Amino acid sequence: MKAGEIFNDCHRCYRILREWLKDSTGTVPSLNLENPSTGYQWRPEPGRACEYVLDFERLGRLALRRSEWRGRLKLFNVYFVRGAEYRRAVRLVGVSEATFDYWYKEVKRSLGTEFSRTGLFPPSEYFLARTSRPEKIKRTRGARRKLTPQRATASSLY
Repeated sequence: MKAGEIFNDCHRCYRILREWLKDSTGTVPSLNLENPSTGYQWRPEPGRACEYVLDFERLGRLALRRSEWRGRLKLFNVYFVRGAEYRRAVRLVGVSEATFDYWYKEVKRSLGTEFSRTGLFPPSEYFLARTSRPEKIKRTRGARRKLTPQRATASSLY
């Protein structure tokens, strides 16, 4: 899968979760009988959804933090994070449309690579990572010993 497609998947998930978190203020939406339900839609627990949203923004900003990429970072914040309309985003970034489009492709490519490397992609595996527990390490009979205050050193605690 290409880095731009990876970014698109992560950004789509980011937008959906951000809207869902914004709308989930504890209210119960009214039932609209004219518009039938689309069926079951999985949503992660709110805490984990917040982590995904924050990780998306944090990783994006970290990957674009180079001083020569200051404009690309501004593009990421204005267009992808804040969701400004295209023409307005071009004006806010302060570059021509051609430069904006070039930076747009560069941001998607570099962040797609970064998201793949850091585990933000695929989103389904990101949300499964916390639910699976590693197997417990079996201790041998002599491995466990009682530590007294004199014997408790930094190396013995790890």
